[in-house]
Amino acid sequence: MFLTILFLLSSITYSLAVVFGAQISPWWLFALIPGFFLGCILVYMLCISIISLFLPRKDPKKSSAFCRLNIRLFLDWLMCLLHVRFRITGEEILPEEPFVLISNHRSVFDPMVVLAKTKRKKMLFISKESNFKIPIAGPFIRHAAFLGIDRENGIRALRTLKNAADRMTNEDADIGIYPEGTRTKDGNLMEFKSGAFYLAKKANAPIVVMVVRNTEKVGKRFSLKPTRVSMDYVAVVDKQTVAEKSMDELALLTHDIVEAAWNKQ
Repeated sequence: MFLTILFLLSSITYSLAVVFGAQISPWWLFALIPGFFLGCILVYMLCISIISLFLPRKDPKKSSAFCRLNIRLFLDWLMCLLHVRFRITGEEILPEEPFVLISNHRSVFDPMVVLAKTKRKKMLFISKESNFKIPIAGPFIRHAAFLGIDRENGIRALRTLKNAADRMTNEDADIGIYPEGTRTKDGNLMEFKSGAFYLAKKANAPIVVMVVRNTEKVGKRFSLKPTRVSMDYVAVVDKQTVAEKSMDELALLTHDIVEAAWNKQ
């Protein structure tokens, strides 16, 4: 979407130059589209950088639609820049009500690919607190109402999960969380931490199980051949099952679902 908007703006500029700039060399006219395209990107990044400086550092009361939109636009552009192609399956099983999204965790790009391609209006993620200190990106994800979690402090982590449940209830937000707790080092699926499922029980929400592939390859090669990433929504654990099972049981259930789906291909 981001690149489409910039291309349309570039094309309009080129057309105006053709109409009103008859004295300009055709070679200069031909250079206007990529030149204006690059210029638009630079101006956009400059504006976003300046805006990030003025965003308050405290946590927002509500998720900012402006910040969510710009996160999605930027990530859409980034995926194009990194030459990523997507295969997405299972979107038809997504419930209309807010849900907790859980997935295997292979790369720092995992939440980025979801945010770039999701059709959900308000998809938020629980992330490690250090991500909120990243220049430019940090203020935007904070005001999009992403939530930082302290994995070393159980009390603070529980408070974050309660806040996430409130977001789901009060703002109809979907929340993504990686129950492995960290990225896999050897490519194998790790144990799911049961605490991640406190969120679904607290919010009385269904759990959507997703499997991602090849995100660990994104940005590691620069060639004409694209990196093909797959995002497969493989199952939904309904609210009744969430209510009936313990957090440990939900961790085992969803782990088995992810493992079975992963081994199919």
